[in-house]
Amino acid sequence: MSKLLPFLIAAALGACGGGGYYSGSVAVSASTPDLAYVAPGVSVIADYDQPVFYSNGYYWYNENGYWYRSSYYTGGWTYVDSPPIAIVRIQRPYAYVHYRPHNYVARNRPVHRFERPVVRDHRAARRGGYYRTR
Repeated sequence: MSKLLPFLIAAALGACGGGGYYSGSVAVSASTPDLAYVAPGVSVIADYDQPVFYSNGYYWYNENGYWYRSSYYTGGWTYVDSPPIAIVRIQRPYAYVHYRPHNYVARNRPVHRFERPVVRDHRAARRGGYYRTR
């Protein structure tokens, strides 16, 4: 049953018609990490190994120019073809790796387990086909 669970979750998410892509697992965070202001409506996880942003109630991650969102900052990423403007305006996401604002004092350290999204060829998806890579 435990190996069947990810497939059942993927099927349920697909049936919702969310227009996204399920990455294959669900990550659960025990605490909310410290967030640092980046721009109006956008924060980044402070002093984290990955540039994970928070906006509009979701965590956002950029992989090769494509934006993914999740309810958790450690994984469960879903591709989003039209993210919010505040997220799209982030010119260099990797400039925020280990970002610490002035006088930053750690309060809620993030979990250092991070699952990258399963990337597919998004151009092929627009034509109806799928190509997945890890």
